Amino acid sequence: MQQKTKILVAEDDLQLGFIIKDNLEEAGFQVVNCPDGEAAWEYYQKANPDLCILDINMPYRDGFSVAKKIRQKSDITPILFLTAKSLEEDKLKGFEIGADDYIVKPFSIKEVIARIRAVLRRAEKDVPPQYKDARLAVDFADMRVTCSDAARPM
Repeated sequence: MQQKTKILVAEDDLQLGFIIKDNLEEAGFQVVNCPDGEAAWEYYQKANPDLCILDINMPYRDGFSVAKKIRQKSDITPILFLTAKSLEEDKLKGFEIGADDYIVKPFSIKEVIARIRAVLRRAEKDVPPQYKDARLAVDFADMRVTCSDAARPM
């Protein structure tokens, strides 16, 4: 059984967050909605989601600062901004920070799902390879090395 793609949604409008979460889950994703930027950053650090959807105007920590923190930790986690901020300067700032896409409210949930799938397809191609043999496994994406027999020197 294939594991569902884990998506972090950071949306402070609880009703809109519920609608997004419900529709994304119906499309086959595993979704957690965080009601503010601080909760989103805490969840990101614990869960390492496959994709992040961030509103910009949120309490405690705005979406731009959350995206900056994510980019400091990972340059491969896809980030989509889903926001009412429609000025060109805001869009450019979002892409400069490291966004993979920028969607302006109001939006079509079908378009959001299509954009998520497109970004995830591109991200799959960018994932570093893994190496595995009888004793050693190297996961370049997670920067993790495991050895089946740690007592023996290599």
